[in-house]
Amino acid sequence: MKKISIKGKPYVEVSERVIYFRQNFGTKEEMFGINTKIVEWDTVNKEVIVNAWITDEKDRTVASGLAHEWQDDPNSFVNSTSYVENCETSAIGRALAAMGIGIEDAYASADEVKNAVAKREVIEEKKSKDRKEDLTEMMDVQPQTVAVQEANTDPYYVQYRTALSNVFIEGSPEEEKRELLELVLADFNDDVTEAAIEAHAKANTGNKEVLKEYCEQHITLWKTTMNSKDYNSLVIFMKYLSGKFPEEDV
Repeated sequence: MKKISIKGKPYVEVSERVIYFRQNFGTKEEMFGINTKIVEWDTVNKEVIVNAWITDEKDRTVASGLAHEWQDDPNSFVNSTSYVENCETSAIGRALAAMGIGIEDAYASADEVKNAVAKREVIEEKKSKDRKEDLTEMMDVQPQTVAVQEANTDPYYVQYRTALSNVFIEGSPEEEKRELLELVLADFNDDVTEAAIEAHAKANTGNKEVLKEYCEQHITLWKTTMNSKDYNSLVIFMKYLSGKFPEEDV
């Protein structure tokens, strides 16, 4: 049977499964049958469920499949005009798959796989967008919220330094975040305090990658809004935070 490639993997379309079925299951006198019926049709919300089943020459059911489609599915162009027909096709494809036809690589029909891939990409894109928005929100820290400030420091430097610290302290219990933020921002800490900061980094090693991503996203902004002295100081601070993570995670 012919196959199409979806994301690098081969899938057999329903049309190919039907052709194979007609060529291999009986003669005109004793032909296996493909049967379908609408199980449920919501004409208000434009949703439909179709059942398909395969019968042998003695009218015994040998395989079946269900499918569900809706007209407003954003991942299906076909559904906008033919969601009922597409649902029947999907149900037939699943029934034939239940007979073992066209499932060398996957049980789902090609259309189902396309939709699943599209939906997954939408979800991943949304997750990525939400992550970027979270990082941007971390950036929006006003200087007056910072516990430790130098008298003559560029406010941008204070803001960016605090934003980096907020990324670093993620994962700490909410009631401890304020105190940990002050420790991270402090110019000098004793060995016990530094050990506490390192313990947080060890317990939240995933923050290493988040910190890296955050820096990559904002490094251009740092360069264009600060003088070279403050920019270099911020880079040193970033390396200080990065260095707190265990070596094996660097």
